[in-house]
Amino acid sequence: MRTFGEFFRRATGSEPYGFQARIARDGLPDLLEAPTGAGASGVILAWLWRRLYGPDPGRAARRLIYALPQRSLTEQVSAEVREWLASLGLTDVVSLHVAMGARWETEGEWRDDPHKPAIVIGTADALVSKALNRALGMSRAIFPIDFALVTNGAHWVIDEPELALQATTTMRRLAAFAAELGTAEPFGLTRLSTSVKKPIQILDIERTGALGARLGALRTVRRLPVEPGDHQAIATAVLKRHRPGTLTLVVVNTVDAAQRLYSRLRVDAADCTLLHARLRGIERVGRLAAVTGQPGDRGRIVVTTQVVEAGLELDAALLVTETAPWPSLIRRAGRCNRGGLLNADAEVSWLPPPDPFPYQQEDIDATARELGRLEGERLSIEALAARDVPRRQGRRTMIRQSDLARLFDTAPDPSGDDVDIAPYLRDAEELDAEDLDVEVAWATWTPGADAAPDPEIRVPAVEYRCRVPIGEVVALSRDRPVWRFDRAAGGWARVTQQPASRPRPGEVLLISAADGGYDPETGFDPAAPGPVPGVPELLTPEEWAERAALAAAETAMATDGAADAEDDPDEPDLDESEPRRWQSLDAHSAQVRDQAAALLAVLDPTIPPEAARSAVIAGYLHDLGKAHEIWQDAICALADEADEQERARIEAGRPWAKSGGTGALLFANGVAFRHELASLLLIDGPLAALAAESPDPDLTKFLVLAHHGKLRVHVREHQAPAAPSVPLVGPVPAADALPPDGQPSASEIRGLRQGATSAVPPMLGQPATTLTVDLDQFLPDGDSPWTRTVHGLLDRYGPFILAYLEALVRISDWRASGNRDLPTV
Repeated sequence: MRTFGEFFRRATGSEPYGFQARIARDGLPDLLEAPTGAGASGVILAWLWRRLYGPDPGRAARRLIYALPQRSLTEQVSAEVREWLASLGLTDVVSLHVAMGARWETEGEWRDDPHKPAIVIGTADALVSKALNRALGMSRAIFPIDFALVTNGAHWVIDEPELALQATTTMRRLAAFAAELGTAEPFGLTRLSTSVKKPIQILDIERTGALGARLGALRTVRRLPVEPGDHQAIATAVLKRHRPGTLTLVVVNTVDAAQRLYSRLRVDAADCTLLHARLRGIERVGRLAAVTGQPGDRGRIVVTTQVVEAGLELDAALLVTETAPWPSLIRRAGRCNRGGLLNADAEVSWLPPPDPFPYQQEDIDATARELGRLEGERLSIEALAARDVPRRQGRRTMIRQSDLARLFDTAPDPSGDDVDIAPYLRDAEELDAEDLDVEVAWATWTPGADAAPDPEIRVPAVEYRCRVPIGEVVALSRDRPVWRFDRAAGGWARVTQQPASRPRPGEVLLISAADGGYDPETGFDPAAPGPVPGVPELLTPEEWAERAALAAAETAMATDGAADAEDDPDEPDLDESEPRRWQSLDAHSAQVRDQAAALLAVLDPTIPPEAARSAVIAGYLHDLGKAHEIWQDAICALADEADEQERARIEAGRPWAKSGGTGALLFANGVAFRHELASLLLIDGPLAALAAESPDPDLTKFLVLAHHGKLRVHVREHQAPAAPSVPLVGPVPAADALPPDGQPSASEIRGLRQGATSAVPPMLGQPATTLTVDLDQFLPDGDSPWTRTVHGLLDRYGPFILAYLEALVRISDWRASGNRDLPTV
């Protein structure tokens, strides 16, 4: 499309504002200050036009990372972007990914197609956790991939940074580290703020038309004459002031207050909606659609909390709000007369809350004093923002380069836990108040021992989860089972009042639907009886297989319900549009090499040529360890037992990389074999000639070892066993198969025993040979030669580029496994 104006009109049906066109022309600034209602989210389209059609597309980042302060906003913003892409005919060109979002929100494969434009939307905590190599809601193996993709070739936009001050502080520090340490593709950061003292970014000549009306919108300030916390009196006052055919917005500071007020209003209000952060996605989506419906759909009362403060396009004639810190009050007021067409009638009615939580009393008092001075005045948002209202400044945690280096190691500590990143994501006040959230899902399952869920089940999809403060979950656990996955024990354990069982922020917890605690109408409610309706059923792999077999018998059709056994479950689902076929290790290795070379050619990263060459060689050598007899015995066992000729062909065709079946790999004696460790040992030993052409052998070795994200800086198992891998590698070893203390032997790592020898078949042009296992570089004291090798790579390339190369090899493997075409410009 030739002009940004044409692009914007086709996407939205409206004309772009002047500042949006300026950003499309000049690029995203470090800071964009625009009053609420000024269409700041249009910067997404400005970036996209510049990336696709601008005069110098290469200067615009490949990915836009759009960070929002509230979970409820991701559905609205992602739906808007999805509509824009559809209107522009770009759905298949630009990936849309919603971090920790519902399945229907994401389109395209932003990880599989790193060479294509992508828009990644999520809350600030979810997205910044990716930039810290600890992506919330993702498996540990995916941490490095997301870390690489959100720091290389990514431009961040943090919407309303004042609502996520600690996360914004962390991202600004990471941006500084990226500039100092280097990235493979450009990195950028824009803070998009509505808390302006003066209209710095929007020029006078741009303040015309619809934007001028919005900026000039007025609302009258009045004190609501009721006592704080008197929900019945507030409901009566709201009903008295609400005008049919208009939107009335009621904003209170806590979910409990919103639930109480809603229960009184809905008795007499014909159309009343409750919206807050303690709702499951399946309830929240419908309510957001109703609340942000067509402009003519105004005859509604909406009761809500802080979730309304950013992103929601509401245009209320009446706003009733409890006082909050001044920036929050301004954002709430921006939802009153947002379009500027109700200047004569728009009103902001306020009252103090009965309790300052979750804010500070001094901030509440300062806002109340200022609003008292403005009684009866009609003011614009810019006039409100210009008021000098004091606000308490909280503490910030500053991440250091040494902290970032420590986070590069994604292995858990001996207890199975991770580095606590909450101080880098949440404000100190939240940490002090223990107000951090977990995700709770209500579900049904076949009870195991003590009614616990089976360790092999997968947690429900995000649309079935509800964010709940940790303290409230711990309180809930006093009278009903709440389950968290204990990685050290390898199974689900009850949350108790003991500190050791306390959930960590972002964990997914399970509650049986029969035990209640959630009302689809009002959200999280400990008093709500069970059963909770509309919950998923959690099945073990065996139960899934039984269901699939039953469905196949009933329909007489094949089913693809079984998992690909030789592919890691942490990798993306592969393309199964064609029947699976046996693939030799030689063929798969060549495909991964070619994918890596093609990706590098298209991406054209700013990395040393020798690093690029070393990565391509790593792609070629990554699966050498699959030639080990342990792995080959397991994959060949997947051949059709009833077809003797097929079994003979498979045995004769070793080594294989991919099978034509769908069964699970069962390793001899139940060992937890990791073929990537065998690959490294082969490169270090009898197949060293294959790596001789690598300009940086240490880099090639790291990329080979790390190509599933399981083994990176540390290789040895911790003394506490990790979560079980029974569905992937066969049964857990019997007690007598392990040393007396039940732990792996010090002379054995990942199924490979020191000094053991095994035959290696011919492959990649090399003759048959023998591997003698040498594990001396993996000392158990944490300062092993291998660990020092990785630290040397970090010193040489920095964490961002090293992770980028790791992601490149892994994604090349995914693409080859999925029979993807080579990427082109």
